[in-house]
Amino acid sequence: MKKDFSYGIIPVYKDLDGNIEFLLINQITNKGSFWWFPKWHAEENEDWLTAAKREFSEEVGIDDLKIIGDKNFITNYTFQEGKEKIYKTVTYWLAFVKTKEVKTQKSELNWYKWANFENSLNVLTHENTKNILKEAIKEL
Repeated sequence: MKKDFSYGIIPVYKDLDGNIEFLLINQITNKGSFWWFPKWHAEENEDWLTAAKREFSEEVGIDDLKIIGDKNFITNYTFQEGKEKIYKTVTYWLAFVKTKEVKTQKSELNWYKWANFENSLNVLTHENTKNILKEAIKEL
């Protein structure tokens, strides 16, 4: 079985009243489109956190982020690509962002939305991503 690794950010925006929202993206894949947190692959010789920050900046256009704590959140799943079964590991870091202004790369993302915790649980496509959010909210 082939292994695949991605690294991402769970973006958190906190307004002046203390309300918290998460950035969710609808990403285009060969299996359809899915709501999850921004995540992508590392480049050769790039450490995981650097990859997550770089890709986040490139894909959603937000450069100013602050990682919250030193905990990361890991999820695993399998999927089929052609005749090959892929075992995927995704590592996320929770981060505060100072803006909600998103500039997406349309070739990779359909839509995005900012949502509070409850709405995020309703929008996220996969249970494993919902479980990551449930763990992450404990760190805020």
